Amino acid sequence: MTVKVKKPILVAGLSISFLLWLGESLHQEVMAIGEWGVLSLMAIGTGIWWWQQEKQPKKPVYQSISPLTLTEINLAISDGEKILKIVKQENPESDVVGLENQLEKLPKKLNEQFVALGLISNSNTLKDGLKLLLNKETDFKEIQWLVQDNLEAINQKIDLIIFLITTDLTESQWRFIQQSHQNHQRCIIVLNQPEQYNLEEQEIIVQQIKQRVKTIIPPNDVVAVNSNPTPLKVRQYKEDQSYQEWTEIKPPNVASLTNRLTSILSQEREQLILGKVWREAQEIKEKGKQILNKIRRDRAVPIMENYQWIVAATAFANPVSSLDLLATAAINAQMIVDLSSIYQQKFTLSQGQVASATIGKLMIKLGLVELSTHAISSLLKSNAITYVAGGATQGISAAYLTRVAGLSLVEYFQEQEVNSQSSQSLDVEKLSTKIKQVFEQTKRREILQGFVKQTLPKLS
Repeated sequence: MTVKVKKPILVAGLSISFLLWLGESLHQEVMAIGEWGVLSLMAIGTGIWWWQQEKQPKKPVYQSISPLTLTEINLAISDGEKILKIVKQENPESDVVGLENQLEKLPKKLNEQFVALGLISNSNTLKDGLKLLLNKETDFKEIQWLVQDNLEAINQKIDLIIFLITTDLTESQWRFIQQSHQNHQRCIIVLNQPEQYNLEEQEIIVQQIKQRVKTIIPPNDVVAVNSNPTPLKVRQYKEDQSYQEWTEIKPPNVASLTNRLTSILSQEREQLILGKVWREAQEIKEKGKQILNKIRRDRAVPIMENYQWIVAATAFANPVSSLDLLATAAINAQMIVDLSSIYQQKFTLSQGQVASATIGKLMIKLGLVELSTHAISSLLKSNAITYVAGGATQGISAAYLTRVAGLSLVEYFQEQEVNSQSSQSLDVEKLSTKIKQVFEQTKRREILQGFVKQTLPKLS
């Protein structure tokens, strides 16, 4: 295999001389790698257990947010303009005219009065019945109904959500409400059919809901209605013990909801409009960021792949494991610098070295080194490649872990705020999450088999 290497740090890595890491720098790195060696021994017994414990996703923590201001709206629009400008700078052929036009129209939408109401419930019957009642008993002007059937994707165009439930909130419903709040979407919680409980039970349930949501929803935004009364049998006895029996249906009672809606739409319409425009600005910004991430990923992946082949060749050819680790660390440090440059994070070489050490420790802590080496070794044995099994395992494993590191960094950088002037250190917790996700996506047997077949020719 022939690989062109122009950068001094890579030349040092491949020749195992590391002239740039002499003195104190070399000492620090050797100590760091030595620590990796000790940790790798410990990882055999503890890494897999830790990985299994950490596989469960952590619940997001949502905070109460302040009302929007015109300044925040202008900032959101400005952020969108900035991203679209960067897209055109990095790829002039990108078509973002449509997004630019949408951004230009947003300031005018601040003067619009239309508000979109969303009615969400697990019961289509209750949902349709309540909507008919509200249309019949109210005279809301400039209202648009957007009925949503599931909680998986929040409709960004909904300004005020009527969340219809028949009992206490489930965990998924509560998460949905929290996400809506973070998205500047107002939410009214409506407990329907309270007549199935006695008055004391009704009050207990309502108070439980109010207590649970009090950090983000005011108490008067939790209301009880009876939009679909249950027919009741009534029996009236006469003096001769005979009786008459008939069915009564109480009239629906949604006054508490209509009163609350009237109050919000008359007093807080401006805040609802601000939320609408803010969400549209965020949506345009996100679409621009997706285009930009695609442009940058297309540039980043070939660079990452080039480094993984360099690591594979170095690890395969190097008989000294400690120097092999040093070379891999040096190569990965330069890869980190190059990837950060693509994403305008501007990591220096020293920051790349620190990041390389951090990623190495995370991989050992997560048990990736042990798991990947074992899986790749098994694949090599099953393919009867025994004459180079040891060296091939070492080279392919190093290349695979470099790929995981590179893809994790790409995913990590893609989520950072787009700022061409930024210079950031790595968020270890977020990076650890990305490493776990990428490893989960790439560890499947068929993917590893393909990677082994792709890497073996590079070692010959």
